[in-house]
Amino acid sequence: MSAPVENTVAEELGSMSLQEQPTDEDWEESDEDELDTFITGEQQIIPAIVSGIRSDDRQARLVATIKIRRLLQKRPPHVGVQPVINSGLVSTVVEMLSSEDTKFRAEAAWIVSNIASGTSEQTATVVDAGAIPKLVAMFPTDVADVQENALWALGNIGGDSTRFRDLVVKAGGVKPALDVLDAPEKYTEKVRNTASWVLTCYLTPRPGAEFALEVTSQMIPILTKFIREPSDISWDTLGYAVKALDQICANEEAAELTIKTGILPRLVELCTKGDADLRYNAIRCVGQFTAGTEASTDAAVEAGFLEALKACIGHHLVMIRENACWAASNVAAGSLPQVEALLNAGLLPILVAIVRDKHEVQKPRNEATWALANLVNMALVHPELIEALIEDRCIEAFSDAIVSQHFNTQRLAVQSLQKLLGRGSGCQDRALELFKGADGIARLRAVRDGRNTRGSEVGKTAHEILKDHYPDFVRRARV
Repeated sequence: MSAPVENTVAEELGSMSLQEQPTDEDWEESDEDELDTFITGEQQIIPAIVSGIRSDDRQARLVATIKIRRLLQKRPPHVGVQPVINSGLVSTVVEMLSSEDTKFRAEAAWIVSNIASGTSEQTATVVDAGAIPKLVAMFPTDVADVQENALWALGNIGGDSTRFRDLVVKAGGVKPALDVLDAPEKYTEKVRNTASWVLTCYLTPRPGAEFALEVTSQMIPILTKFIREPSDISWDTLGYAVKALDQICANEEAAELTIKTGILPRLVELCTKGDADLRYNAIRCVGQFTAGTEASTDAAVEAGFLEALKACIGHHLVMIRENACWAASNVAAGSLPQVEALLNAGLLPILVAIVRDKHEVQKPRNEATWALANLVNMALVHPELIEALIEDRCIEAFSDAIVSQHFNTQRLAVQSLQKLLGRGSGCQDRALELFKGADGIARLRAVRDGRNTRGSEVGKTAHEILKDHYPDFVRRARV
């Protein structure tokens, strides 16, 4: 008598009792070499696994499911995902999301999340198979693996495209993540981390497809409460939550709602606290307010943002220095009281030092040059500021920026010099002498006559400065 099909399948997959189900640690060493044998030359999953995952025998089905999960976990999407699709296993796995067995639900959600980490076409296979409503229906659950894996799958699907994001939102896929952040003490750190990350996936900026305010307005009170939590939330998890809030606050109406929660002092605190990613996201988030309305910039200044920027501009990481200079340039483009607050905070000499540092990389230097250029524009309307700009060596900074290899930095410097040197104030003679002493004339001539700038807007502006203020040096050198 031949053995039942289920037993044959289990033997073909490898004998394993339910008590001997492999842990992740067991598989790390045992299955690495075996993984490539799971895929045929025709880019399909081998028949033994396909039969196993469709078997009525729980042991055989579980072993096969784990093998698929480990294949997708250990191999990049372009290697592992397509064979699973080619073998017609997507619908089988998606149906498993509704299993009464939590082990199968967790494994299936993990597989779906990995398929959805591939191309949009591959993600579409799980969407078309009905994964979204089944993933949402897995909540609420007390099983941490199910929580984490289902959230991860929703995040990958919702983060793929506007269409899939909207399908997730329509199906109620935002609520599971918000429920976790609303009561973080009920969940493990891994689940909290995944929930925070999921929101950043949903909120990924897409041209012409902003998240509706009616949705983000539900997120704001929960996110701000979560960010305030003094509990054992990791910096990484907090960083995702702050990033999500940053993405939300790109919308001015959402930014206003966020300000009303009183979260700004906490965000400012996080600009100088925690790991680099958290600091970066906090600077970006508060920076959104300085890029908004005058009232939102006032709120950031009043929350102590300028003091935090002083420390951030001196940070060893480029991305933090760059964004701190960007935020400072936003304040410098604001109202007179905001500019005065920036000057009183002692930010001007710090920005000048960034521009003058020949070892500084280009991005922070360009943002700092923008900040100085914005201050010059304010000084044109309020001449009493000119002396402060000269005292803190803005003239010398612009002279150094003229020789930048970055065209925008060079353009800003030349245009700002034309404005600053052309002011008929009591400081003009001093400014002209300072610029001359900073080798500014030779640098202007180099810009005017340069191979890439001669005849350009910046080259013509350099010529005008020489003609108006240094006529003895306006003639081109003979070569």
